[in-house]
Amino acid sequence: MQAELIAIGTELTLGTTVDTNSAWLARTLATVGVEVQRVTLVADDIGAITEVIAAAWQRSPLVLCTGGLGPTADDLTREAVAQATQRPLEFHQDLFDGIAARFRSFGRTMSESNRQQAFVPMGARPVPNARGTAPSFIIDEGSRALMVFPGVPSEMKFLVETELLPFLRNERELKSVLLVRSIWLSGTSEAEAGEIIADLMQASYPTVGISAKAAQYEVRISAQGEDPAQVEADIEACAAEVERRLERFLMDRDGLAAHVLRRLTNRSASVAIYEGLRGAPIYNALRSAKPDLVQALRGVTIHPLDQAVDRDAAESLAIAGANTVRNNWQASYGIAAVPAQVGADGFTDVCIVLVGKDLQRSFTRRVELKSDDALGFIATAALDLIRRSLEA
Repeated sequence: MQAELIAIGTELTLGTTVDTNSAWLARTLATVGVEVQRVTLVADDIGAITEVIAAAWQRSPLVLCTGGLGPTADDLTREAVAQATQRPLEFHQDLFDGIAARFRSFGRTMSESNRQQAFVPMGARPVPNARGTAPSFIIDEGSRALMVFPGVPSEMKFLVETELLPFLRNERELKSVLLVRSIWLSGTSEAEAGEIIADLMQASYPTVGISAKAAQYEVRISAQGEDPAQVEADIEACAAEVERRLERFLMDRDGLAAHVLRRLTNRSASVAIYEGLRGAPIYNALRSAKPDLVQALRGVTIHPLDQAVDRDAAESLAIAGANTVRNNWQASYGIAAVPAQVGADGFTDVCIVLVGKDLQRSFTRRVELKSDDALGFIATAALDLIRRSLEA
């Protein structure tokens, strides 16, 4: 079964609140073999909500909406669902009594506006909310279903686990499972990795895709079927082939920083850092790794430049800085990152140097330092330089 998710609320479309509900729902639905095809955010506007729900209701066998079930004037999901499905709203006394009981249990007086929460579209199955005051409901037409849940994450999760999943398993008899395996890469590019596994990405089963963040890459492999053992075997076979082809770029599931620190720890080696950027990207990346691994980090010197320098000078400063911290902290390796002056195009050459016993390697990462991802790109480049040196 395929599904669409609709998250409703102006706070989501403005970006003041992050839509974590849809991510959780997608992961949870995968456990019963439901694949999410589309996620839509829509503001608190009756016309926009109605349009989005109506379109989803026409094309998808399962539509899940979150948010907009409160008692205020901007809680419009009930009315929008009623219009989109052409089912007028009906008042349910039992739902209203349940809401009133919840308020009594809180020791609070219910407002008249809470009455609107007891309305659901005609023919819909009301679902009382034992964790809050906003009831849910299900429209079930056999071949398709639409379910509406509160936007409060704890209430939504409770109702999904106690109502949605049993509905899908028992009434839709969903028995398949959807498994996902991730393989993490660095030291490559999305294009290069994609070319190496292009035939696997074009295959219909298992499904293989790549996503990128700050020059680190996730290869996701997903497979679905009714035999969990066979699905697991299919996933593992595909993963083994991906890992074989991309072996030189593989890193730990915990991330590149943990991967590097673990390799250093296994070799009884250590690293010291010289940061020429105030944001200290390498240090911040390493200190975010697992606490038991950070012992491989001997120390850090943060020394932003007083004035801009050209690329050659930046590289010389990086070489000197890497050697200095290695000697001062008596580390196996010294790593330094020093920026050159900003170019006419707004980009900066950041010179990265790794030194060790009989070792000196340099790399330049060109970044736009004003970018939100700039420090991540620098940290990844520096850590990957260490990774490749350790695994050479």
